[in-house]
Amino acid sequence: MPVHGYEVIQDIESRTEGAWRPGAGSLYPILKKLESEGLIETDASPREEATRRVYRITPKGVHSLAQSKLILTNFQHRWSFMRKIFVELIDPENLASFFVDNSNRQFQLAREIFESKASKIPERDIGYMLKEYALGLERQLSWTNEMISEMKPRLMATTTHQKRKTQ
Repeated sequence: MPVHGYEVIQDIESRTEGAWRPGAGSLYPILKKLESEGLIETDASPREEATRRVYRITPKGVHSLAQSKLILTNFQHRWSFMRKIFVELIDPENLASFFVDNSNRQFQLAREIFESKASKIPERDIGYMLKEYALGLERQLSWTNEMISEMKPRLMATTTHQKRKTQ
């Protein structure tokens, strides 16, 4: 579907719910580079406004996009090797908010991906995915309950110690 550069900016802003609105100064050089690489082309038909270009993806661009989707699919495997570094970068004082927020974001992402793609996935695969997801959640809940049980004696001791200090 052909689009103007401004429409690309609006689409990105909409899809990111306002978190990212690229400026024209950063978007148009990217569009020019994509065009020079043959991934997009400008509409050859006469335009109403000389400065308004209409862009469309080329067959080479479609192929490149498919390759990028494969890279994204394989990213999770590579991420597992990098997460140790990421874990080291989290400050302990920010851990509580990171822990809770990240858990909520992961669920939201999984839900959005599933709901947006479910109609394009065979039912047998949907059943498998949901069962595996449920098993993962059960493992997480089991681990969480174990951690709570292990922490209870320490939490009780801390609470008792704090009560004694205030008396």
